[in-house]
Amino acid sequence: MIRNLLSAGALIGAIAACQANAVPAAANTPEMQGRAAPGAIVQRDHVRFTVLSPRVIRMEWSPDGRFVDSPSQVFVDREQPVPAFTSTVRGGVLHIETEALRLTYKLGSGRFSATNLSVRSRNLDTAFGWHPGMAEASNLHGTTRTLDRFRGNIRLGDGEKLDLGRGLISRAGWHLVDDSKSFLFDDSDWRWVKKRACSDCQDLYFFGYGHQYEKALGDFAAIAGREPMPPRYAFGYWWSRYWNYSDAEMRKLVGDFQRYRIPLDVLVVDMDWHRTDDLSWDPKYAKQDAFGQLVGWTGYTWNRSLFPEPERFLSWLHEQDLKTTLNLHPASGITRREARYDEAAKAMGVTGGKPIAFEAADKRFVNTWFDKVLDPLRDDGVNFWWLDWQQWPDSKKVPGLSNTWWLNYVFYTHMQRDSRNRALIYHRWGGLGNHRYQVGFSGDSVISWESLAYQPYFTATASNVLYGYWSHDIGGHMFPDDLPEDERHIDPELYVRWMQFGAFSPILRTHSSKEAGLRKEPWRFSPEVFAAIRQTIDRRYAMAPYIYTAAREAYDSGVSMLRPLYYAWPDEDRAYKTPGEYMFGDDMLVAPVTQPMKDGSATVSIWLPPGRWYDSNRGEVIAGGQMIERDYTLDEVPVFVRAGAVVPMNPDSVRKLQTMDNGELVLRVFPGGAGHARVYADAGDSEGYRGDQYSFTAVESRRDADDADVTVHPREGRYPGMPAEKQITVELPVSAIPERVTVDGAAYQRSEDGHAGSWSYDGGSLTARIVVPARPADQSMHVRVDYGRDPVDLDGLLYRMKRTAAAVEWLKYHWNSPSPLPDDVSLAGQAARLIDYRPERLPTLVREFDARLDRISEQVAASHADHSVKVKFAAMIDAIAE
Repeated sequence: MIRNLLSAGALIGAIAACQANAVPAAANTPEMQGRAAPGAIVQRDHVRFTVLSPRVIRMEWSPDGRFVDSPSQVFVDREQPVPAFTSTVRGGVLHIETEALRLTYKLGSGRFSATNLSVRSRNLDTAFGWHPGMAEASNLHGTTRTLDRFRGNIRLGDGEKLDLGRGLISRAGWHLVDDSKSFLFDDSDWRWVKKRACSDCQDLYFFGYGHQYEKALGDFAAIAGREPMPPRYAFGYWWSRYWNYSDAEMRKLVGDFQRYRIPLDVLVVDMDWHRTDDLSWDPKYAKQDAFGQLVGWTGYTWNRSLFPEPERFLSWLHEQDLKTTLNLHPASGITRREARYDEAAKAMGVTGGKPIAFEAADKRFVNTWFDKVLDPLRDDGVNFWWLDWQQWPDSKKVPGLSNTWWLNYVFYTHMQRDSRNRALIYHRWGGLGNHRYQVGFSGDSVISWESLAYQPYFTATASNVLYGYWSHDIGGHMFPDDLPEDERHIDPELYVRWMQFGAFSPILRTHSSKEAGLRKEPWRFSPEVFAAIRQTIDRRYAMAPYIYTAAREAYDSGVSMLRPLYYAWPDEDRAYKTPGEYMFGDDMLVAPVTQPMKDGSATVSIWLPPGRWYDSNRGEVIAGGQMIERDYTLDEVPVFVRAGAVVPMNPDSVRKLQTMDNGELVLRVFPGGAGHARVYADAGDSEGYRGDQYSFTAVESRRDADDADVTVHPREGRYPGMPAEKQITVELPVSAIPERVTVDGAAYQRSEDGHAGSWSYDGGSLTARIVVPARPADQSMHVRVDYGRDPVDLDGLLYRMKRTAAAVEWLKYHWNSPSPLPDDVSLAGQAARLIDYRPERLPTLVREFDARLDRISEQVAASHADHSVKVKFAAMIDAIAE
């Protein structure tokens, strides 16, 4: 969703500007323009200052007056539009002033220090003064390499607390990135790492933004590279399990997903796709790495006892519209057991059957590795790679170069250079600048409520370094070491809650360690748990257009899809003290349940920021700026939508995200006022989105108790395979019964089946649904709904109906009286069905339901039921009334 959009014309203008300024597609590595525009540079002898934005100044000191223009690991695109600034020298002091910053440096005074360099704020909401060496006490942190063996943020064994390092965002309003020691990129066809020539030089980037956090992130994205979009299929469901699956077992697994109608887009095959008994053939290579892990985990040749004909297996997966990734542990290099060893050894000049040593910073090795070993597997049907580097931290060829960081760069940019599909990897975080190479694999977290409770904060905080695509082992990876054997089983409630968080996070991927009891297939759970899991996955697929639009906005703006509340409410102290809440896109606030239920529900305390919010569970609009407390049953998620928001959704028929672009779209328009949105689309799996191959559709709406208006503007932009028509369904949750519905002035009639060209009403969700026949996407559309003069208050009705139905069902199972249930009790439990049958009687039916709700406790109290049953039922009904 786009914020503060005043008109369709403003949106279309913004789209045009965005397209005009989009980063162009490139055959090699895009977004690497190290040299800044000359007009941005102020150079005096041994110092050089580059004004990169009103809020960002690069500050260099060099003893010989030579400076760095090559891209660095962190900052790859310094050629930015030159902002307005002034540069003057007064009394031997250089003064640089931008709209936001005032820098002073005493010329000829040498290295930057607290005595010769300072930066102060100008015109910012948060005043600050900075000089070199100043501590940044209020930094809001970034992220870290892995959650391996952490229970929450505490590591098993030594009790060490997880360190999230420093991010770009600080409550003090400034942050300094010292880039002096980072490596540089050369100017070869495939840019490669090189050392800095000067070890004593200073290369500092000062970010001064006050509380304009989102602008700071946007500045960083501009000069450090954008947060790339994963392919559309990556936002679907990933099935992953560390298990020695066979071809037959994989086919059965996929068949079960289809049989139970559970959507699936990505199948992860862990390391047993290749042989893992490599040590048996030559004991002299049996070594352990620094982690005590046998290096024999490396392998590139299919285990044909499990996958007799891997090419046919991969081809079959693609016939099922599934993408596939394989796990790599590359530390052992290429041994003579590998099927393609001879070709690789010849290319590397290795003789005598010796292993080809691994070295990611050796360009010859890497080119051989891809050309002779990995790319042939991609040609067979592997779509992308899961890197699982757990060995020595730094390169042996280039000391100090993080293997994790460099492997991310190498794999991602190789896929870009290949250009067949949009680049995608998943691997651990390697450090600042690694946001350019998604997706993150957070490692082997401990199965516990503490781990689940920590992950929302962990994921949101990573957006402070633009690392917006963490993929967690949903459900947790491993049990605590000290957990007794008879307790090593999945807690179904914990798993459901973890899945719900996964559905409202960047990547939804389940995984677990190789343990027989860790079976997370949805159909292995009880009917209640199975239903909650399937509903969660279905909800994820329904939200895909909203999620994909948020991914595009992250690319354009630097503001990640999942982020802390303090981005939007930086002056609200509560925004910094709600680690369990986050914004998911622009319009959804999520506070996942991270604690067990008591008596059938979990109570969650939630801070709602200022504004008005739609409680999606209760079906009511409430005022923000307050703490609230809500209860949630197993199938409920605390999600609050901005009042009046327009959320683009998929129809229920979408089961694959890689094939979803057929022009069908659901626009869910929430109550509470005016809303604006833009809906993003592209080809789904190409790098063309970096150029001009994409489209936006602007939507404006207004909804109150009297009427609703929705205007869909003509689609802007184009991309390969773009559908010529659009078929739009407008949904109005918690809606009164329309008195009149028109589309472009033509009246629509109510129908039972909700066919195209009509409107219908769903009593279970209190939703009016208008289905507009397909029409050319370059045409506008206007939907108007008039409610007439008999308004009915529907706030909270969804909650009351659902909880009453559950209470009545409970009562039936505990009813031991010879007399039947009172009529009012039975009818109160069927309120949604009564509305579904007779929606035209909605006001009357609501009044009748509320009247029944007021008296059914007394009726049960007067029955012959057991006293304990009466007390329990009365408590359930009283809780609904509260």
